[in-house]
Order: sequence, then structure tokens, then C-alpha cells
Amino acid sequence: MSRQKSTAEELLDMELPLKFVEADEEQSRLVFSNRKAMADSQAQLGIGSVVIGIVQSLKPYGAFIDIGGINGLLHVSQISHDRVSGIATVLQPGDTLKVMILSHDRERGRVSLSTKKLEPTPGDMIRNPTLVFEKAEEMAQTFRQRIAQAEAMARADMLRFQPESGLTLSSDGIFGPVTADLPAEGLDLSDVPAAA
Repeated sequence: MSRQKSTAEELLDMELPLKFVEADEEQSRLVFSNRKAMADSQAQLGIGSVVIGIVQSLKPYGAFIDIGGINGLLHVSQISHDRVSGIATVLQPGDTLKVMILSHDRERGRVSLSTKKLEPTPGDMIRNPTLVFEKAEEMAQTFRQRIAQAEAMARADMLRFQPESGLTLSSDGIFGPVTADLPAEGLDLSDVPAAA
């Protein structure tokens, strides 16, 4: 019972994101959900987005960052391009920083973060984090452009494997039946990497 009381007391003056679930005016009853509010805010986290976070705790493998009520992991390998000998030399609990969303697993509720991708030059997060945060949006925009270019090239490569001769590549990566004769000169497979 004392545990419940201390937990309730900890909630005093705490700000939580809430979503209305039910409003019953006749019974003067309102039902809120923190979980649904969190799910809605997580749905808006796009890869390459820059968000402000607060360092919650440090572990040997990385830092847990609160990004608006959602916990994300800034893995030690994603802090800087330079080697980080100890996370506490770069970050401390309570620090406010800008981080970029690397990935978001909605099913598991896991968010991976990076400051390494925001560095204008390798090692800036260790030597000059203020510069990293000033240039964060610019660097993230460059990152998103590179991702878009890579996706466009991947789509172009897929189209090359669908020549007009009728050879098709199904969604599971298996060549389908040939409905027309192959060209006399054969297919150009020079761009296909050799099997490892």
C-alpha cells in the first residue's frame, strides 16, 4: 500500500501526453489513455527526423533518450564517427540534445537514434556538440536525400531485371515464366554482382 501511495505521489506535477478515450457527460466521467497518446506520437516519427531529447540514463552500450515521452536508444556506435571511449565523457543524464531517428519498430516500441549522422565532420559530437546541434536539420536533410537516391537506384535496378522480352521478377524475387523469346544477344548481366 505504501508503494502505491509513493507511486501516486510521484505523479503529482508530472506532465503526461493523454488522449481522450471516452467522455460521458451524464456520469461526469472522462477516460484518458497515455498508451494511445504515445502510439499516436510514435506514428509521426519518420526516419531521418530530427527531434529534441533528454538523456535519461547511461549504459555501457548507449544512452536512453526521452524524446517527448518515448524512450529511444542512442547506441554508443551512433554517438560519433570517432571512437567514444566512455559515454559519460560525451553525455550526462539531464543533457538536452538533438538526435535523428534511425529506425522505429512500432511493434516492439523501439526507437533507434543517432547523433553520428548529424556530425558535419567526423568527431564533432565529441569535440563540438554545439555545432552538431546547430547543423542538425541541414545534416539530416542531406541524409534523407541520400536515402531517397539509394531507393531510386534500387527501383531502377529492379526495372532493369524486367526487360520487355517478358521475363518478370515476382514480388518474392523469383523469375516468372517467359512469355516471349529471349533476345538473340541474350540478357546483359554484367551489372549483376558475382555470388560470394
